[in-house]
Amino acid sequence: MVCGDGTMSGIDVGTPWTNRRVVPRLALCPRGSFRVARLVPGALLLLLLVGVTACDSPSEPERDLPVLSAAALLTHLEFLAADSLFGRRTGSTHEVQAAQYIRDEFSKYGLQPAVPGYLQTFPIPVPVDGRTGLGSQNVLATIPGEGALAGQWLIVGAHYDHVGIGPPAGTDSIYNGADDNGSGTALLLEIARVLSDRFAAGGGTQARRSMMFQAYGAEEVGLVGSRYFCAQPTVPMDSIVAMVNIDMVGRLRSGGLTLFGISSSTDWAALVADANARSLPLSLPSGLVESSDHWCFFEHARPVLFLHTGLHEQYHQPTDEVAFIDTEGIVNVGELAGSLLIDLAFRPERLSFAGGLSR
Repeated sequence: MVCGDGTMSGIDVGTPWTNRRVVPRLALCPRGSFRVARLVPGALLLLLLVGVTACDSPSEPERDLPVLSAAALLTHLEFLAADSLFGRRTGSTHEVQAAQYIRDEFSKYGLQPAVPGYLQTFPIPVPVDGRTGLGSQNVLATIPGEGALAGQWLIVGAHYDHVGIGPPAGTDSIYNGADDNGSGTALLLEIARVLSDRFAAGGGTQARRSMMFQAYGAEEVGLVGSRYFCAQPTVPMDSIVAMVNIDMVGRLRSGGLTLFGISSSTDWAALVADANARSLPLSLPSGLVESSDHWCFFEHARPVLFLHTGLHEQYHQPTDEVAFIDTEGIVNVGELAGSLLIDLAFRPERLSFAGGLSR
């Protein structure tokens, strides 16, 4: 997750993420389906959704959850957060290695390239460690839809770069970024695998939206990769129905899952409740943070949802290692996200957008 004003140099992380500006929003009750409290700006609403009461609709049968692999997640994490990648610093050859790994996994899973060779390259407009003229790349892969909904898109994104090498903690100066954002990148890959298999095996003719999986470079120096896609989209921006952002989801055991952006659409609350088959403890903030890759999509009036399991003392430190990651927790987050994406893929109606920016 980016921390600061996007002009970072070296390991300077600038303004703490928790101090970034939050745009107040109002959580609305979607068509009377659920009793959702009116939120005051800055407040958190903690929902143990097993206890959420349906107002008007009968209970539904248990959802057929996507089956994610903790072993596969761990394999991705151990590669992305290995010392040999030296912290995947933005603009470095090690960031390129991570991008190539993601590309190869997408290809192995049968996803189609959204651009030739999967890599959307772009210049980095700010200095990185005092160097200028560097470049980075997004990795873009698609699962095509079916029928009348195939021209509409769901975007699933996660950044894969990190902050590289910095001041040591003891003898360790490699900032591996296992949680930030190895965890989100690993989950992006695993959801892509599971949904590609599911839709390939379905063989039906039911209308279904297309999905694009986006792994962003250069997030840590100002959300450069996601902003580049929003400025140079490979599909019309108005064809994008929703964007789901996965950033730091490796610490579920520490306090539950936060869903920023719930109020960007009046439809999110009911959809999330339906997808939360394991009754994970969910926090639904009343605002939208600007410091991750969903933001430019929100600026383009797209409904967004940002999945996050919280900051911790290893954030932007050499101690952000795989050993601290709750892989089973990532599986649980992935089940919710995968179920939500399946619902969004087949839902006949587009999601509403709850309005412009509130400043």
